Amino acid sequence: MTVAVLADSPTLTSGFGRTTGHIAGALARAGHDVACFGIKARPGDLRPGLPYSVWPAEQGGHWTDTLPEFFATVRPDVLLLNMDAYNALECVEVCARAGWDGPTVSYVCFDGLPVSRTYLEAQRSCAAVWATSRTGAAYLESEGIAVAGHAPPGVDPEEFRPDPDREALRARAGLAGASVVGVFATNTERKQVARAVAGFAAAVRLLPGRDLRLYLHCRPRGHWDLRELADRHDVGGRLIFPSADDFEEHRGVLTTGTGARSGARKTAGLPSLPPEFSYVDRINVCDVLVNVPHSGDVEQVIIEGQACGVPLLHTDDEAVMSDAVGPGGILLPAADVGTGRIGQRLHHVSAHVIGVALAEVLDDPVRGAALRTAGLANAASYPWSVLENAALAMVGPYASPRESPHRESRSA
Repeated sequence: MTVAVLADSPTLTSGFGRTTGHIAGALARAGHDVACFGIKARPGDLRPGLPYSVWPAEQGGHWTDTLPEFFATVRPDVLLLNMDAYNALECVEVCARAGWDGPTVSYVCFDGLPVSRTYLEAQRSCAAVWATSRTGAAYLESEGIAVAGHAPPGVDPEEFRPDPDREALRARAGLAGASVVGVFATNTERKQVARAVAGFAAAVRLLPGRDLRLYLHCRPRGHWDLRELADRHDVGGRLIFPSADDFEEHRGVLTTGTGARSGARKTAGLPSLPPEFSYVDRINVCDVLVNVPHSGDVEQVIIEGQACGVPLLHTDDEAVMSDAVGPGGILLPAADVGTGRIGQRLHHVSAHVIGVALAEVLDDPVRGAALRTAGLANAASYPWSVLENAALAMVGPYASPRESPHRESRSA
């Protein structure tokens, strides 16, 4: 059977890119022909050896310009959308305009709940709907939408794991003796990185004797000019970025295996971490992670940070994100709750709350150790196999038994 997947390209490092890679890989290993229409991908992102094909959407003009050609060339039996509820509405509509009239399966995540009726109608129009979480599935069913199953993103403990010698890694980064706060989030409005910077500044004031540094794994200039913002909070000299202003968030850095312990590191200036540091190295350099989006789903940094044994501070959205954090992190209550563009609740955490929680964790090694232990246990409950098995079940109803021997597979 031929399966088309519409999502962030699996060649990218975004959360959607990661889940698309595992979905497409599982389907290909099961014997399906898989073609990914890779949103945000450029022709230069393609790499040899993938068991599925990738059609780069960014080829000049609008990303949908080649969608009719994609469907005409691939001729899929089923279309699988890996999308949040907001973008799924547009994608359902543009696929219909591009000539697609076959069955569409939606693997939907929610950047906050609830969702307005307009966006729910896009889900109702699909042949089947799968959710990323029990909370998301329960919400859909409460709105009268049948849910075929749920399956969260995962984390590979062989890839994301605690560094055996964090002090050596920190010394290699020029950070010996420092306490490092990490924020792994795109410089976009939803991620609320500005509040993390303000919260870090509050922690600096609460711990005046500590050498505190803030690693921001994002573009310095995006929704906010973070260097200018940090200067206003008098912490500009404490910021570390991945590289120069042209850092591409969706292409990131290699996850593992870049030889972070070779050579020597000059500590003066410290505008960025060593370029050979992998994504996992960068997490392991940190003493604590802060992730305070005002809304979201199962954020990859939650389970990836926990799998590396790094304590986590996170927005308490009283929904999907909080469930994903589980007992392996500190949930920060919102100072106010607003309403977003699709009707979802927006949980804004105050800088004071972030700063107080940061100072307490950094100043309490016993609590930090307990969070590490709980986080490792929580991350272990998110294997990629759940989503990979669910991918087979998503397309199973549209293949003959001979073509889909894994039809009986279901998510846990």
